[in-house]
Amino acid sequence: MANLKYKKLIVSVIEFISYHVFPFIFIFTHSLGNYTINWFLAIMIAMIAFYKEYIRTLKPNMYFNGLYSAIYVIIIFLSFRSLNINVIILIFIQLMLLFLTKYISEKYKLIQILIDSFIIPSFMSIAIAYTYMHFVSFTFVVPLLLVNIAAILVDYFDGGKADYAQLVTLVVLTLVLFLLGYVSILTSITIVVFIVVAVLLKKFKQISTSNLFYRLIGNLLLLI
Repeated sequence: MANLKYKKLIVSVIEFISYHVFPFIFIFTHSLGNYTINWFLAIMIAMIAFYKEYIRTLKPNMYFNGLYSAIYVIIIFLSFRSLNINVIILIFIQLMLLFLTKYISEKYKLIQILIDSFIIPSFMSIAIAYTYMHFVSFTFVVPLLLVNIAAILVDYFDGGKADYAQLVTLVVLTLVLFLLGYVSILTSITIVVFIVVAVLLKKFKQISTSNLFYRLIGNLLLLI
């Protein structure tokens, strides 16, 4: 049990790091931002990751969630001078979405998957990017969204026709976005190769990992 708790804590830390990977890669490679850490932002995002990967597994009740929200609101109040109001609202919404996942039934599991693996990771990274760059662009958002979608599709790939159709659709979408100028040729190739290699490893070598690590790997590959 103790080992499981430590594992969840480690996963929480990796989740926290995963939100920062692509924003920081983008900032450093484009020489944007002043690189001064906003500790209020870091704490708020850490609380999201910690709740998502650790606390939620303990099935907290509404009273705990209320206390957690109160602490969050205090941090928000303290951060008003250093954080954009839109960023604050965006991050707080992610916390509310995490609370709501408790009430999502198995019938609507897809909604929880989208919240956990796409909406929260994407908007956390966007919030980080906006805080340090003071803007977000299509060249940042589009690759981020493509990688996060790819991570979901690869994670839930089981070899069915629908799975292949979804992956092909994403590959085609990536190429179309390249033609429209929203992603570079190198980024397009990287995303397509990531999808193909991950699927081949999963199908023929039974080598797979969690959505978190697929996202982390995909975001790191965008460094290329």
